[in-house]
Order: sequence, then C-alpha cells, then structure tokens
Amino acid sequence: MACTMIESELFRDVFSTAIMREIWDDRSIIQHWLDIEAALAESQAELGIIPSEIAREITEKAKVENLDFTIIRQEVNKIGHSLVPTLREFQRQCKGKAGEYIHLGATTQDIIDTGFVLAAKKAFAVIYDDLYEVEGLLINLAEEHKATVMAGRTHGQQALPITFGYKVAVWASEIHRHLERMQECRVRDFVGQLSGAVGTMAGFGEQAIELQIKVMSKLGLKVPEISWHASRDRLVSVINLLALIAGTLGKIGNEIVSLQKTEVSELAEPWADGVVGSSTMPHKRNPGATEGIHTLSKLVKGNLLQVHEALLQEHERDGAYWKIEWVAIPEAFIFTAAAVAKAKKVLKGLVVNKQKMEQNLDILQGLLLSEAAMLHLGEKLGKQTAHKVVYEISMNSFRDNASFKQYLLEDSRVNSYVTAAELDQILNPHNYTGFSRQLTERVVANIKQARSQDNC
Repeated sequence: MACTMIESELFRDVFSTAIMREIWDDRSIIQHWLDIEAALAESQAELGIIPSEIAREITEKAKVENLDFTIIRQEVNKIGHSLVPTLREFQRQCKGKAGEYIHLGATTQDIIDTGFVLAAKKAFAVIYDDLYEVEGLLINLAEEHKATVMAGRTHGQQALPITFGYKVAVWASEIHRHLERMQECRVRDFVGQLSGAVGTMAGFGEQAIELQIKVMSKLGLKVPEISWHASRDRLVSVINLLALIAGTLGKIGNEIVSLQKTEVSELAEPWADGVVGSSTMPHKRNPGATEGIHTLSKLVKGNLLQVHEALLQEHERDGAYWKIEWVAIPEAFIFTAAAVAKAKKVLKGLVVNKQKMEQNLDILQGLLLSEAAMLHLGEKLGKQTAHKVVYEISMNSFRDNASFKQYLLEDSRVNSYVTAAELDQILNPHNYTGFSRQLTERVVANIKQARSQDNC
C-alpha cells in the first residue's frame, strides 16, 4: 500500500506526473549512482590510475537491472548506510577484482549529491519545456483578448476597466521572467560533486583536479571550484525558483477560481462530460484543476522552507541537514511539474465568457468610471474638490443602489459643467481602458522576440 499521495494508486496523477515519478524513482536514482561510479572508473583508467580492463568491467556491470534490490534494502536496514549496500551489491556483480576498484577515492555524499543533480537536471528540463508551452498559451490568449473589456479589481472590488488580454499579459510577463531565471539557473547551478571525505580530494591522488574535470565532462555537469558538501546554496536556489514558478501558477489558478464563481462567471476551466463536481449536488462544476494548482503551489513553498534548513550545515559535512533534501527536493520537482501540467491543460481549454464580462461592467451602475468622472470634473473644479464632490455622489449612489450617471446629472456642482451626452462617453468602460491594449501588445511582442531567439 502506498503511504503518500505521490505513490498512491488512486491519487498520484493528481499530485504528480508519470515522467516525474520515473525521474525520481529508486531505480532511476541508483542508475545515476552507477553512472557516476562508471564515469569515475573510466576517467581513472584514462589517467592510468586503474587498469583499463577493470574500468570496462565496472562500466559493463553499471546497470540497475543487474542489482538485487531485495538484498540492497535488507542491507540498508541492517547496516544503516545509504550507499554502501548498493556498492556491495554492485561489487558482487563485477568479475574478478574489478569490484575492489569501485568508488576509489570518493565519498558517499559525492555520489548521492551528484546523483541528485543529474535527476534535478532532467526534471528541470521537463518543467522548462512545459512552462515554455504555458507561456505560449498565455501570449496567444493575451493577443486574442487584448480588446476584451472587463472589470479590473483591487482589494476584491471592481475598480476600473481593463482588458482580459492585459490581465493575461501580466501573467505571461511573470512566466517569462521565470523562464529567464531557469536559463540562468542552468548556467550556474547544475554542478557535480567529487571531492572526497572532507572535500579536499586527498583520496584521489595527484591527478585529482584532472580526474574531477573528466568525470563531470562525462556526466554533462559543471565542475565545482571547491567542494559544496557544506554549501547547499545552489540547490536552495533551484528549489526557490521552483517555488516562484509554482507560486505564479498558484496565483493564476486562484484567479481563475475567483472569476469562475457563479456570481462572476467570467472565466471557467475546461469541462468534459462525465466529470463530477459533487457527490450530492449534480449541478456543480467545481474548478478542481485550478484549485489543484493552488494546492500544489503551497506544497512547493513548504518544500522550499524545508530545503532552506539544509543551508545550516555544520563543519565539512552534516548528515542531519543533508537528508532533509532527500525528501524536499524530489517533492518540489514533482509538485511543480504537476502544477505546470495542470496549468497547461487548463489554459488550452480556458472558457472566456466575454458576454458576462460585458454584463459585469455595469454592476455598479456607472461607478466603475468614478475616476474618469472625477478627472473630467477636476479640469473645472480642481482635482481635490472634484474628488470630494464625486465621492459624495458615489456614496449616495451606493447607498441607494441608484444610477451614478443620474445622480451626477442631478447635482448642481456637476451639471453646470457636464452634459448627459458627455457623461455617456465618460462613463463608457470601453473608452477608459488606458493603455491596456498597447501594454498587452508590448508584452506579446517582447516575448515573441525572445522566443524566436531562444536556443534553450
């Protein structure tokens, strides 16, 4: 029986994706360990440190299917070490004395850290590709709805008109910055580890630096300038970026939930026949996917807080803080990937109810354009005086649930300067979206240009 949502037969596809489960699976992680041991042996042979035939045997047997997982698990429980049982089983599979040369000069954390970086690099690529697709969906939506007028809201209340394209362009701009950060992260943070017991590389002999360079080249990782056994900032930086990505997606998901509320009904996540919203209310169309994105964003934030604790390493290596990463890092990648996958699905079929957006513009009976009325009147009365006048009229309109235009026209402080025809233009929300369209077009153009030059 599974004991976590990631492993659950029932719920794993809600909290994870198949490809991310495969990347962080035990067998995949151990294969990374074997790949590192093979790269180490090959590099040592190339430098004349161990015989070439020994390296060939180690490399040939460095396949996870050659190992007996039952034996490894039993040994882990028996001796309480994270890597030695795997190394012993690996040694048993090698012919002759080849097994004696496995892991020569390395320490456990070298192998496990580098294995985690290899997995993280693969997972990072998956998330990047999916987030890149999310960005594409957003700029398409922004372009399509750059002139679709809706109510902008501040503090949960209607404020001024915007376009839906403008709202989406804000999301797209944020996602684009995350993609830029991911590109920077690729350059900086995927660094291997091969430093020995306390990081001095003493166990590798006189050719240690050259050996390290060779091994990292074979693994496709960057070479550290010094051991990072006790410096976890790169990993925290990666998880912080995942938390930023998940946070943005959670914000978008929450916004869609808010705008899907029955009384608003301006957006809706895609729906398919057979999807059930409630066990007792047959009519319900609950925004399950977007709520799920919001949930996952909170979980990734929790993972970041856990990984941040691992910065507090003691001395040259620290097992207590180190092992926090074993739980939090895979979860952060898995939950983020699930959030991105859900966002992609939602945005592909997002329902935009332009008719309801138009209807909702008049819920306040003209008050949505109080700023426009105040600024126009301010040209005659002065801004501060106009604010006082329009404020009083607005509050009366609120109180009486009455037409803002009517109350403006009935007030002698206003009707001396503004006609009914002028007010029709001033209070038309389509005339007061500011630079919504132009700003949207600028964001779309900038992102399209960047995508045309993207080689990542």
